[in-house]
Amino acid sequence: MGVTETGKTIILNTASGASAEIYLFGATVTSWKSGGKERLFLSGKSALDSSKPIRGGIPIVFPIFGPPPSSPPEYAALSQHGFARTQDWTLDKIVMDRPEGVSIRLAAPPPPDSFPHRFTLAYVVTLTEHQLSTDLHITNTGSEDFIFQALLHNYLAVPDSSKIKINGVDAGTVYKDKVLGMKLDESDGNPLVIDKEIDRVYQKVPSQEITVDDGAGSGFKVRFRGFEDCTIWNPQEATGSKMADMEDKGWERYVCIEPGYVREFKTLPAGEEFIGAQVITAL
Repeated sequence: MGVTETGKTIILNTASGASAEIYLFGATVTSWKSGGKERLFLSGKSALDSSKPIRGGIPIVFPIFGPPPSSPPEYAALSQHGFARTQDWTLDKIVMDRPEGVSIRLAAPPPPDSFPHRFTLAYVVTLTEHQLSTDLHITNTGSEDFIFQALLHNYLAVPDSSKIKINGVDAGTVYKDKVLGMKLDESDGNPLVIDKEIDRVYQKVPSQEITVDDGAGSGFKVRFRGFEDCTIWNPQEATGSKMADMEDKGWERYVCIEPGYVREFKTLPAGEEFIGAQVITAL
């Protein structure tokens, strides 16, 4: 069997040796091994006792991205990045369990009482030899429009973030630069390098595919559908050293490539479903 439940986590394994670990707390993927290598970064200082969001892996950001907005009031009362990453999810079903691939579906509990909207939130995680796919399913079960933001906060492990190159952001793609006070700018189409703190929300990325060359003969391809935006983040020392749950020099060992729908709120009419999907390929 390729699915093992430990109580706090679910572990996926394939015949090829690929594996993944998902904490039920936040439905956070904390480990993905492919080709004998760990492909996700998890801070050694991260809490894993459900006391606070997990620092690393693939946290789920929902129903807001970043600090809460000033309105509506039930959104303004939320914590940074929303509540999905601190909820206790459950294993809904095993979708596939074959030697070549394993897939599970996780279900989120109802939202807090202070957030009076009717919806269901499910997460499908699929593991194959060289790929990890994660799909977020949001269904509006209420009678009115439901607005939200959603993002998958991938911490991709790299040997040295100063040596990576990021491709796939076409020239002319508008981005919001959070380091420069939300300044709007346009991509020049050249490969991105991490030579300073970067925190950019690229809007409506035409390619819907970002590649990372890790400078050591490996890397990643992140392809996304449903999600239209992509945040690229690495805090570097000035900001990273101030994060209590970030291990020393941890920012040198990851880059965050984060598909999402975050440039504005997505409006989901009553009875409809939104699927934000990504496929990460280990190169």
